[in-house]
Amino acid sequence: MNARNLPALLKALADKYENKDFLAADPSQFMHRFSEPVDQELFAFVSAQLAFGRRELFIAKLNLLYEDVVKSGGGSFCLWLLSGAYKKFFPKSQKKFYRFFSLADMNALCGRLAQIAKKSGSLGAAVREAYDNANGPDAADHNAATNFGLAKNSGKSAAIGLAKSPQELRLAAALISLFPEIKCVSQNPKGACKKLHMFLRWMVRRGSPVDLGLWTWASAADLLVPLDTHVLQESARLGLIAPNAPASAKTAIELTKKMAEVFPCDPARADYALFGLGVDEEGS
Repeated sequence: MNARNLPALLKALADKYENKDFLAADPSQFMHRFSEPVDQELFAFVSAQLAFGRRELFIAKLNLLYEDVVKSGGGSFCLWLLSGAYKKFFPKSQKKFYRFFSLADMNALCGRLAQIAKKSGSLGAAVREAYDNANGPDAADHNAATNFGLAKNSGKSAAIGLAKSPQELRLAAALISLFPEIKCVSQNPKGACKKLHMFLRWMVRRGSPVDLGLWTWASAADLLVPLDTHVLQESARLGLIAPNAPASAKTAIELTKKMAEVFPCDPARADYALFGLGVDEEGS
């Protein structure tokens, strides 16, 4: 394809796929079922962690969880967490809930979210605190993680690691720093961390029929394009990345810089174009 035509194609594809119809088969549909921002972001985080594998399978699991929140939490996911209702739905059992995540793994994830909600009021507030501390003058000495009941050494390690992260990865690293040793959450910001970057897209991008834009303190310009199989394949096919480029933060940064030329200050919008194109190619 002529490189001069590529930006126009990507913009047209983003316009085509970024609409309310996108929600029907996407895990982002669940956060739109809640009216309170605190519920939206907390359930969105869980939705993102389960968003891998066959869509119909993880969406079925999320539906089961949502139905229990309506039944046991009065429709508030935050209250469902804070009341401890998650302990009944996710007992500490090694029985698998979805793929390689056990019920105990989900219990640990929900327990951490409950702890964060109780301490900071919202996940967004906790991430903002960690992010601001990582970018402040005393970042290397700040123990962001100890606020969430972690061991002293573990917290110090997380804080220093966050402070030393490249600027492009700090938002994801701030998020990761709140979930040490939680199996459901990617622990290495230098990896692709597709699920975390997708969640951040949901939380940061504003003016979208899909993304919520709840975190007004963060900038869409700082987001990375989430790298899933479709995005990697289409990016390589269009010559945006090398054919053998791995799913890594380095690849995500490289692709995002190119997409910032097409979508100034909003490079993650390219996710709609590349993912949507990939799904269409797969179904054709």
